[in-house]
Amino acid sequence: ILDFAVFARPEFDVPIFCANFFSAATINIIVLDLNPLHNVIDQRDYKEKYFKRLIPLGLKYCKLFPWGGKLTSESLKFFSPIVIWTKFPPSQDSYDALYSAFTEYYKAWLELIDQAPEEIDASHITFNREAQHKYLTWREEKDPGHGILKRLIGERLAK
Repeated sequence: ILDFAVFARPEFDVPIFCANFFSAATINIIVLDLNPLHNVIDQRDYKEKYFKRLIPLGLKYCKLFPWGGKLTSESLKFFSPIVIWTKFPPSQDSYDALYSAFTEYYKAWLELIDQAPEEIDASHITFNREAQHKYLTWREEKDPGHGILKRLIGERLAK
């Protein structure tokens, strides 16, 4: 299990780098994303700012990894247009593609960090901090991966 998230300081409104990988003998369950800090459905300017130029990256990998299945509408708010949400059986080709996706998504996130202007308005910084907290609360209380892991490995290990 790899459960990896990287946050910028709240002075930056950049997405959250997220890599959640679960591997077992017969299945791999993967979420790789730049989770939007703010709602990309309601805040189209935020979506344009961070995801418009990343769409080709997402399309590249959606061709390689099948969609992993149904997600709740609440969960969808926390995912970007370039999310990789997939399940696949073990294979070296899939592992190689996943490694490439991981490195490309992380490099893209680092570029966003390098290019993001630092916010100085205290209300915007507070808004970003609250958004980070909301994301962490959702992950703790309602992460859709928890239910899948619970079915596969039991409640005690899934926590």
